[in-house]
Amino acid sequence: MFGEAFRQAVRNMSAHRRRSLLTLLTIAVGIFSVSSVRVFTYSMERSIVGRFERLGASTVYVHHLPWRFSAEDWGVYFRRPRMSLVDYEALQSGLGDQAWVALRYDRSLEKITFKNRTEEARVIGITGDFQAVFPLELRSGRFFTREELKRGLALAVVGSRLARSLSGSEEAVGLSFRYSGQTFQIIGVLRMQGSFGGDMDQAMIIPFPIMYRLRGLERFQGDRTILVRAKNPEALPIDLLELRVRGILRQTRHLPPRVPDNFSINRQDALLDQVRQVSGYVATVGLFIAGFALLVGGFGVANILYVAVRERRGEIGIQRAMGAPQSFILGLFLIEGVLLTGIGGIVGLGLTSTLTMALSEWAAKEGLSLAIAPQDLLWSVGVTVTVGLLSALAPAWSAARLHPIEAIRSTY
Repeated sequence: MFGEAFRQAVRNMSAHRRRSLLTLLTIAVGIFSVSSVRVFTYSMERSIVGRFERLGASTVYVHHLPWRFSAEDWGVYFRRPRMSLVDYEALQSGLGDQAWVALRYDRSLEKITFKNRTEEARVIGITGDFQAVFPLELRSGRFFTREELKRGLALAVVGSRLARSLSGSEEAVGLSFRYSGQTFQIIGVLRMQGSFGGDMDQAMIIPFPIMYRLRGLERFQGDRTILVRAKNPEALPIDLLELRVRGILRQTRHLPPRVPDNFSINRQDALLDQVRQVSGYVATVGLFIAGFALLVGGFGVANILYVAVRERRGEIGIQRAMGAPQSFILGLFLIEGVLLTGIGGIVGLGLTSTLTMALSEWAAKEGLSLAIAPQDLLWSVGVTVTVGLLSALAPAWSAARLHPIEAIRSTY
């Protein structure tokens, strides 16, 4: 009986190709909208989470500002003393060989000159353990050696966009440029990070000693962060690491027991929770909007099946008169509804896959790795089947309840 209902449903759809095509296209648009939102939010979260995981779960960032604060507290945090060399050396000495400690000194909108061209870039001065705490991927060339960082040689590793701006291509290794009156040589070019990778594409990384000699540590100029990462997270968990860092800094800054910290210890796991929360909001809003397209498609399926019931009243009456049970008629229209939404869902997923492949290269340049979650495929199939069943339920039930004699009489 199921096989016969399936054959009749296919025949009825084939008999009204144009109407069936328009209906399944509305479902395809709905599934395409929903799955596209899911691809973007899943890819965004996976890219950001993957970047955080590469940095390690046992890293703390010591700064004068917390990563999250209200506008009312801005003045209090802004007046805090910045991270200093004394703080950096105290943490190095206090943690010993249990953790890597690095100092990062950022200055924005700095002028860099190459031949007759001048570019604005973020200049970052780093100390010896920076690559161990904050690993960076290189596209070409090499990173600094510990000796080069310690001696403060005039060498630089630049972001891919800055390298292209200076030389016209990303093959900038070996070129020389001037910054703050000093000639630097490029020894490495970073891999493209994109919009989701921060501002490293337009950055120049140099050893901290030479940056200190050129620019100094001004009170309200530049931004200084101390990064601390446990060498063995099992022996020194991040909670214990945070306590150790807080204790060393309070002692170094001579803070009495009841005086609050005048620094902030930020952890990426807290920021990661915030990223997941934001991506969850984006997904919810996107799915809510895209769900309207599916709702329209569901109404379209219900409408076409109501029309089909009205057009086939005589056929339904004859089938019922020949002994077809109500369950057969009910199943006939339910199968037709599921077929319409199922084919539409396949088309919608196909459009999503095509768009994902077409944009993958562009997205990779922006630091976003587009991907379709396997569970989303199952979720999309479940949505299409559910929409088909719900949309077809009322028309199918009205068809199954038709009285055979009245159905045949209304046709002639």
